[in-house]
Amino acid sequence: NIIYVGAPAGGLWKSVDGGTTWNCLTDFLPAIGCSDVAIDPNNTNIIYLASGDNDAGDSPSIGVLKSTDGGLTWNPTGLTFGANSFRRIGRLLIDPANSDILYAATSYGIGKTWDAGANWYRVSTSRTKDMEFKPGDPNTIYACNTGLYKTTNGGATWHKVTSGLPL
Repeated sequence: NIIYVGAPAGGLWKSVDGGTTWNCLTDFLPAIGCSDVAIDPNNTNIIYLASGDNDAGDSPSIGVLKSTDGGLTWNPTGLTFGANSFRRIGRLLIDPANSDILYAATSYGIGKTWDAGANWYRVSTSRTKDMEFKPGDPNTIYACNTGLYKTTNGGATWHKVTSGLPL
């Protein structure tokens, strides 16, 4: 019955009754949009929010925020942007084998953290809007914007897929 919905210029909303009623979890933050939300599968009180509007840019991203109390309070992670940097985040992925590992698809490239968001490292400089794990293999990730990219080693190296379907 718990549902989260992110709005591009309206923050993050939560329903605990299957969508009958909703509460905004970001009312006390500066004007903020939400382009993605990721919930730790091992502890649902840990939530990551990709701030900003990824499509139209109506709400600038300030980076990835983290809550450890189910969305009641939010703190910046090590992936932060100035509001006037015009950066965008399109997707957050939590490694299903290790929830301390996350990936962020951004207009600045792909960020990765091994320590639950404290420190982020840019593992690809390709502007990225979306990405997804290969089912059953969290080391294989597909990422895209104007091209399709693939890693088979957890983001250490990426290559552009130029022909055929990436298997």
